[in-house]
Amino acid sequence: MRRVLAVAAVLCVLAAVSMLLPPWECAGQVVVVWQAHDPVGDDDGPGTYVYPTNPAFAPFSGIFDLAEFRIVHDPDNVYFEIGMATIANTWNAPDGFSHQLINVYIDTTPNAGRVDTMRDGAFVLFDPGHAWDVNVRIMGWGGTRVYMASDDPASPGMSDGVSAEALPDGKTIRATVSKKVVGEPSDVWKYYVTVASQDGYGPDNHRPVMAQGGAWVFGGGSDLDVNPNVIDILAPESGPRSQHNQLGSWSESQRRLAVLYPANADARLVPGIGHAAAAVAGLLVLAVLGFIMVRAARGRPGGSGD
Repeated sequence: MRRVLAVAAVLCVLAAVSMLLPPWECAGQVVVVWQAHDPVGDDDGPGTYVYPTNPAFAPFSGIFDLAEFRIVHDPDNVYFEIGMATIANTWNAPDGFSHQLINVYIDTTPNAGRVDTMRDGAFVLFDPGHAWDVNVRIMGWGGTRVYMASDDPASPGMSDGVSAEALPDGKTIRATVSKKVVGEPSDVWKYYVTVASQDGYGPDNHRPVMAQGGAWVFGGGSDLDVNPNVIDILAPESGPRSQHNQLGSWSESQRRLAVLYPANADARLVPGIGHAAAAVAGLLVLAVLGFIMVRAARGRPGGSGD
């Protein structure tokens, strides 16, 4: 009986390992590296921003409201999936979305990178402890690009192996980036995700947030190019690193820009679980179960190795 139970335990472990292996090794699917949900209804920057008044921005909420972020990969590509409260393709952009300008800044390498946005436009800075190394800029009209922290501000970015599209669910924008461009994802990568409004005439394609709103500009900011031109970020709902606190850390009188922090450096977000962590946790649980089964068999009256 003991032998039967031991064999059963081994088979369970092997089955679990096969399920926890990277899916492409099993069925050609993708692996989730990390994901998190963002509070819904906070597309108001530091809490004061209001939408432009032109009917193109109707229903005047949700279009810039980040709801979820997910990063997955397969053998060839990394996929950045940004869930929004809604997506409006008002001007029929070929990528399926017209309004959103989404930046994913990734800290891939400790003690490297930069803490500014390379070009003025978003008017934010980044935590010096997690300077970004890779910037995936997601835009409609074929404008999606990848930039490196070492790039010159005049760099056009990398477009080969880079694309973006709105998915059929009407709420998700997916950027596809070749691993030849961005590298192999790691569980230690840190992510900043910012959502702004794309404006071909705005600074670095960001629609400005002014003191007073108007038909084509947001209101609730400043006229001095110091407040963030960012409407939503991936951040906890409350606490010192909430969205309102981060985006509200700018100062007009001191001409100080807001400082942002990586989303997965704060445990208060509602996260998914990384593949490696899932594998380790699953194997530990199965090992404990197998040990209990074997001990139970040994302690059973009349038990034998046959």
